[in-house]
This record gives sequence, structure tokens and C-alpha cells, in this order.
Amino acid sequence: MNTANNLDSVIEPLLTGLVSKRPEVRVDWAYTELKEGIESGQWDDHLDQIRERLSGYLRTDKVWTKALSARLLNVLTEAGHFHYEDYLTFRAWYVTEDDTRGIVKDIGPIMAVGYGADYVETCVRKGMIPAVEGAAIISCRLRAPGGVWHDDEGLRLARAACTTIGKSTSTHILQIWIERLSNTVLTEGVRNNNRAVVENFARFLKATAHMVRSEPEKWGIDAERAELALPMIAELEEQLRNASDYREAAP
Repeated sequence: MNTANNLDSVIEPLLTGLVSKRPEVRVDWAYTELKEGIESGQWDDHLDQIRERLSGYLRTDKVWTKALSARLLNVLTEAGHFHYEDYLTFRAWYVTEDDTRGIVKDIGPIMAVGYGADYVETCVRKGMIPAVEGAAIISCRLRAPGGVWHDDEGLRLARAACTTIGKSTSTHILQIWIERLSNTVLTEGVRNNNRAVVENFARFLKATAHMVRSEPEKWGIDAERAELALPMIAELEEQLRNASDYREAAP
């Protein structure tokens, strides 16, 4: 048996292992081995096979497999193997996923929102998608269906937002984005009485403001963008508080 066939006999069980509900199979074994193989170049002759399987998994109903597929797409992008059609498949799933659980007993990490945010951040940082597209998908995710986030999803989405702010080619883009974020939370969250959207948005804003204020250089945010973004984020937080107070006081 030649080397390619040997590798094929190894990689197929790993790809199948991604659908396992058992975290020791899905995460500790399949994901870890695939990640290491991609990073080392071991799977270079099988990248199309991996990509095809991940795209298929993103269309299935197993959220833990879809989340891991997003993680592996992130690994592929970091390793220089980005394909826009993979991103489009991911995007179609990410903005509609309603299972927003974090770490679940007996299943392990799901964290669809967080792992997806990592992929978006990488795509923007590496210039694979423009900042305006990164902003759009973050906005869509903030108003997407699902429950209140319980792990670090808000933090991870904030990282993607900071990278988007840093990569924005014009401060005008920031102004448009902040306006759309305001419409997102007021319409989808407060006016529709969607507690999850309101709480998730509040956590996201707090984390984003902290990052912009404390370590802007880490995200490539210059002084001009930081000075523009922070007051706009503060205004969003104030709008959120005022709208929420109004809702609570209403008969």
C-alpha cells in the first residue's frame, strides 16, 4: 500500500470521528489529530477531502459537528488554505444556528457562537474577507436565534469585532456598523422582548469596549478608530439601558 493510501486509511476514521457525540472521540482524538495534520502539512494531499466533508457537516443537524467543522475551517485558514465557498457555507449556517449552548455535560464543548467567531476573526485578520463583511456577520449573529450565552462566546465575538474595527478601511464604515448594531438590539432585543439578544448584546458591548480601551494595538486599532469607537459603544450601552428600563417600567 502506498503512502497516499496509508494516509487515506487514517484520515477517513478521523473525519468520521467528528460526528461522535463523545468528546473524547470527537475533540480529543479526531479534531486534535486533524488539526495537527493540517498544521504540519501531513494532510496536504487530502485537503479537498477534508474541505468537502466539513462543508457537508455544516449542513447536517449535529451542532457539535458543525461547531468543530468551523474550528477546522479556522485551522485551515490559519494554515493558508482559505476557500471562499467554504466561508459561504459556514456563513449560511452561522447566522441561523439556534443551539447556543457552551460546554455541555457528556457532550463537551459545543460553543457554536464562539468557534464561529474565531473563524470570522481569522478571516478578517488575514484579509480573506473585508472588514465590512466581518461586521455584517457579527451583526447577524447578535440578532440570530438562540439562548443566553453562558461561556466566553461574547468575548470571542468581541475579538472578531475588534479585528474588524482595526481592519476597517474607513471610519465611515464604523459609523454605519454602530448604527446597524443599534437597530439590531433595539428591534430584535428590546422591542421584541428577546431577553437572550439583550443580554448577549450587553456582554458583547462590554467586552468590546474593554478590549478597545485596554489593548487596541493587539487588534490593530489606531488612536483615531479607538477615539471614534469608544464613544459610539458607550452610546449603544446607554441606549440599551434606557430601552430596557423603559420596557420594564411599561404597564
